[in-house]
Amino acid sequence: MKNLMLLFVVDGDGTLNELINGIMKFDNKPKISFIPLGTVNDFARTIKMSTKRTFLSKNINESEIVESDIGSFNDIYFNYVAAFGAFTPVAYVTGQKLKKKFGKFAYFLVAFKYLNKIKTYDLEVETDDDKFKGEFIYGSVSNSKSIGGFEWFKRKGVKIDDGKFEVLLIKKPKRIIDWINTAFLLLVKKHKKKYFYYTQTREIKFKSKQSLNWTLDGEYGGRNKETKIKTNNKAINFVIPL
Repeated sequence: MKNLMLLFVVDGDGTLNELINGIMKFDNKPKISFIPLGTVNDFARTIKMSTKRTFLSKNINESEIVESDIGSFNDIYFNYVAAFGAFTPVAYVTGQKLKKKFGKFAYFLVAFKYLNKIKTYDLEVETDDDKFKGEFIYGSVSNSKSIGGFEWFKRKGVKIDDGKFEVLLIKKPKRIIDWINTAFLLLVKKHKKKYFYYTQTREIKFKSKQSLNWTLDGEYGGRNKETKIKTNNKAINFVIPL
């Protein structure tokens, strides 16, 4: 890796995740540029990367360097999101044929199967500034404006090189109106304390009695009862064509 200056990735967020897990082991890391050919391309949307296949090759000589934080998830890495809970399995069980045929709508088709399978998780959570217990149906630790093709945070509130991740936990809805309000507030990017826990942190720990199924950058990330996530500030440089 010492003499390798630039790596190209031609695929989606999952392939980018595999590459990052490989190069994070080295002290001298090459820069990365990529042609995003996935279904939702969350990270490309965050850094305003064109999804046109010809754009990169035509404009690679006119580019800028974007520094990005990388997450440590126990003993592996993720690029932009680690998540568990409601609907997170949808990303990795949705077949490639369905994705190609229906695009983002494919995720909605599969999501309906999980409506009656939403679980509640009793968690102990510790961040840089807080320690608490609670019941939650979803959690994400992210470094992206977009998750699953949708923007859950206001763009000005997310910086991919600030050494902090955005943490969003959805509290267990108790009534039907709570479900409705939770969905509406997500759409308008408002995280009221009654329905959500939101913070920014450099490190976070999760403990639960039952194993949590995690997704990392849209791919299956394993099952854990204890998880430690921390940021690696400005660990990777991305080359973005102008």
